[in-house]
Amino acid sequence: MESSTSQTILTPSTTTNSTQNSIARSTPTIATTDRTSGPDEEKSSPPRYQLDGDGSEVEDLHNYVPGGYHPVAIGDVLGDGGRFRVVHKLGFGGYATVWLCHDKVFKKWRAVKIMQADSSKPDCADLKALELFAGIDVKVLASNHIQLALEHFWIDGPNGRHLCFVLPFLGPNLTYIFGGYGHVPELMKDICFQLIEAMRFIHSLDLCHGDFRTDNILLRLADGVDNWEEEAIMKMLGQPELVLVRRTDGLGPEPEPGVPAYLVESAHVAHGSGTCSTEIAVIDFGVSYCVAEPPADKGTGIPMASAAPEEVLELYDSLGFHTDVWALGVAIARVRLGYTPFANEHDGFLDGVEKLECVMGPMPNPYRTVWKSWNGIFVNCRNDAGEPLEDDSWKDESVFATLDTKRYEETQRNRIGEGRPGHFLHYRMHHPNMMCISKQDAKNIAAQAAANPRVLPAYDWEAEDPRVEDEVNYMMDKPEIAQMFDLLMRIFKWHPKQRATLDQIANHEWFGDRNRRRQIGAPSAPKCTNNGFSKIWRSHVSLARRMSMGIRKGTFKMKRRLGWFAGTIGTILTGAFNTVNRRMGCLGR
Repeated sequence: MESSTSQTILTPSTTTNSTQNSIARSTPTIATTDRTSGPDEEKSSPPRYQLDGDGSEVEDLHNYVPGGYHPVAIGDVLGDGGRFRVVHKLGFGGYATVWLCHDKVFKKWRAVKIMQADSSKPDCADLKALELFAGIDVKVLASNHIQLALEHFWIDGPNGRHLCFVLPFLGPNLTYIFGGYGHVPELMKDICFQLIEAMRFIHSLDLCHGDFRTDNILLRLADGVDNWEEEAIMKMLGQPELVLVRRTDGLGPEPEPGVPAYLVESAHVAHGSGTCSTEIAVIDFGVSYCVAEPPADKGTGIPMASAAPEEVLELYDSLGFHTDVWALGVAIARVRLGYTPFANEHDGFLDGVEKLECVMGPMPNPYRTVWKSWNGIFVNCRNDAGEPLEDDSWKDESVFATLDTKRYEETQRNRIGEGRPGHFLHYRMHHPNMMCISKQDAKNIAAQAAANPRVLPAYDWEAEDPRVEDEVNYMMDKPEIAQMFDLLMRIFKWHPKQRATLDQIANHEWFGDRNRRRQIGAPSAPKCTNNGFSKIWRSHVSLARRMSMGIRKGTFKMKRRLGWFAGTIGTILTGAFNTVNRRMGCLGR
């Protein structure tokens, strides 16, 4: 399937179940589906299709409609001159599918994300995200663990015009890394410290990521993997598993042009495959925002498990650096502990708020007032009949809003009486966490990590689950538990201004001397200040970017009418100078 093109950038968010699914937002899948008609079609008898198989590992066939997914087959070519040849699928989501392609120009393996036609707009979040980082050298971005798209192009297909982003071929995300490596504390801390470095760089640009979580943080592949022969790539990923599409309306043997003949199950690069480096890549800047202009109308949409209280309780005008720092704390916990301290994917809203109080204590104002305005029940402010008290007792910030205070305090006393920590999170950290490796695997992994800290250790990830007597139940040693608990409790504060800063986190004793060691000889992140960027950005950012962003920065303190004018000039300058840079080859690959 040849396609026409154009050219330049980045990725989106929410989660799916494959190696590079973090590049595409997820959606539930089904096995049997009707193809709904587009806006210009007859709605009386739409063609019907059925997947000839399970369908749990493929995208929703409903989305192959006008405005939806672009149909892709193995062997198709994309881009000008058929530059990208499709060999496998890496992931899918509600807005895009992601394909492993061989780039015949650069002779490398690339991930090509094809957006749904309705999401392919010149002002889409992904293109805006690229603009935020325009002019910063790709090597500077990579050294600070940031990964944007290398370029973009457009294709025309039966379901419309689709925006395509070209990214490096990356490894799995960090969500389940604990299962194979949680028993190697120095490796886990090294990865967690990279999270700080990435966020410190993003914040130095006066930007907030907005969706900083382990689903959006991938491992880079080891050096040279993107140059492998196709046979080696297929050995690593396995041959594509196809799920045939059958037409069930009796109107023809083959699907219509907008529906593929088959769907492809997503390939997985396993953590234990021996092909992953220990370097991370932060992706998905689709909801990023300037710290001076938070999305006060709707928030970022980050899942509740990673959302700070101001996001959960919709105090969106309070979003900022501290909101990202909260998400960083959750990501650190997920990597090192193997779980998130707060809500999980199965929790409802009330469960999530209860867990906030479990970790941080009774909800204070302004959250308490918001909870009251939502007709939230204050559990401890009820009469014997269970009815809410018609007084001001709900204002008492020493009393839980969602938890039974007496029961909570009794549970704490019982734990302490048994010689265990009373605090919910501290108590949980003292319980072993089951890993998915055998004891022999654990020894081999630890030895490999010590010998070569740059490559994620390999193990037989396809082996059967270890026998009960051979499985690893890991718990950090008590000194590390104490240090990490202290770190997390400095981050997890109700009030944003009370949360630890990135510098305080980086210098915390749990990280040892990593901050000092990393800063010696490491490229510093450009730091943006209120008096303009020019001096500090000079070695990192192009003249065009400094000029346009300098103008934009000035608009934050200008009157609205001048701000609009200056912002418009900044946008024009950014586009003009980036065009010149591309033509001169200044943006690099």
